[in-house]
Amino acid sequence: MSTGWRWFFGIVFGLALLALIAFGGPSRQAYYEAKGQIQQQTEITQERIDLAVQMATASVDLALVQAGNLPSQQAQADLIKQDIEEIGNRLTAAAQARGDLAVQRLDESIEQFNTTLQRVEEASQEATDPAVKTTLDRIYGALEATKEQIVQFFENQ
Repeated sequence: MSTGWRWFFGIVFGLALLALIAFGGPSRQAYYEAKGQIQQQTEITQERIDLAVQMATASVDLALVQAGNLPSQQAQADLIKQDIEEIGNRLTAAAQARGDLAVQRLDESIEQFNTTLQRVEEASQEATDPAVKTTLDRIYGALEATKEQIVQFFENQ
């Protein structure tokens, strides 16, 4: 009788193993579904990157217009304009890139934001004309808000 139980459990175990292999293992359909979900998530992420770049570019363009209102004799006005244009160039590069390269380009634009913000703040502190100071403060506010939105984008990823 002892060998009968062994045979019985052996057969049950074998059938369970075959059932697990046939029905419980990964299938091609599950693989393709997962692949599709990853592709969809990648597309959504790329759409979010493109949206963030568009928003930041619009804000930077507005800051550049405001920088155009600065008197040209202002010593740092040209440097600020160049810095803002460089932010725009880096955002354009991020818009043209895809995936991790786009994120890297956005990271570089954040570094340029920091440099520009520091320069605008210094110029604002040195400004004696209230109109120039107000314009610089507006530029600073617009650039800071844009930078924070990009940073929030990265944190929500």
